[in-house]
Amino acid sequence: MFRDKTKVALRDLLEQAGNDGALRIIRESLSEKKIRPEDFSLREIWEACEQGRSVMEAVSSDMFPKITGELINSKIIDAYNITATIGDMLVTTVPSKMEVETVAGFDAVESPEEVQQGREYEDSTVGEKYVTIRNQKFGRLLSSTEEMIYFDKTGQILARAARIGEKAALYKEKLIVEGVQDVNSNVFNPSGVAAAFYRTAASGTLRINSVAATPFGESGMKAFEKVQQNMTDENGDPVLLNPANTYVLVPVDLWVEARQLARTVKVPEGNENADNVFRGTFTPLTSYYISAQSTTVWYAGDFRQDFWWSEVWPLQVMTAKPGHEAEFRRDVKSIHKVRFYGAIGAVSSSHAFKFTG
Repeated sequence: MFRDKTKVALRDLLEQAGNDGALRIIRESLSEKKIRPEDFSLREIWEACEQGRSVMEAVSSDMFPKITGELINSKIIDAYNITATIGDMLVTTVPSKMEVETVAGFDAVESPEEVQQGREYEDSTVGEKYVTIRNQKFGRLLSSTEEMIYFDKTGQILARAARIGEKAALYKEKLIVEGVQDVNSNVFNPSGVAAAFYRTAASGTLRINSVAATPFGESGMKAFEKVQQNMTDENGDPVLLNPANTYVLVPVDLWVEARQLARTVKVPEGNENADNVFRGTFTPLTSYYISAQSTTVWYAGDFRQDFWWSEVWPLQVMTAKPGHEAEFRRDVKSIHKVRFYGAIGAVSSSHAFKFTG
């Protein structure tokens, strides 16, 4: 619809569909992949909107930033969504409306009890213990100047938009993957006080979830089974892991071994030709943000039961209205804000385990 005839097509669209109708058609066409952001030209959008205003009073002064906002939004969101990440597999995303989210009663729910005939059922209780998650806001601006429009730097603007979308995905990935590793010990805040998530010794009702001198491999997976078997919740009940939700996180140095142990029929590291009993019991994952910490430390467990992504705002792309100060001071014709608001926090520490090779 727009390719090679952007200015004329936009002018006709504005005249026929009006401001809101034109934006809706552009938005839907981008979403359905009928058109691409690259089918447009910044200069031709500007000229179409300005010429449209000269003949049609109904064309509003904010159509240029709104139309470019649709293109940039599409480019950023697409790049964000296709960036290969593992973070969302490791957390449970929970909506939040608080700057500091308080999760009460993170201690274990009580087991069912026998109920005698005619007697009342015992209600489950919310324990006095709690954890906190401090949400944080992250963002970046992307501006289009008068020179970018005049010299038609459309390709450069769209490339920057795609890069910002990718960077946003990678930054969220860094927050989550480093949080799961408890980098800086700020992910676990029982009673609002930061504490180490992984423990080599039991502390009160909190059991051991970190084991030293345990290289990844068949013997390492045996150690994982043993420490997990000894894990109990705060009521003394066993903690069970579902193999379908069990992940093993390894640095890239251990990636080949992890895939072999997860998939091969026979034990890959020995000559005994024994069956690989760990085949299909876990899904291996790796990330740059694991390798950056260590080449031998690895993690295993059902991380989504322990870690939340507290989300105030998902990724958003917003456009400033015309008349902003930068328009006069720096000849900036459109400003687009990219942001998300959230944080990773641990609500339990019974399902994720750390091993030092």
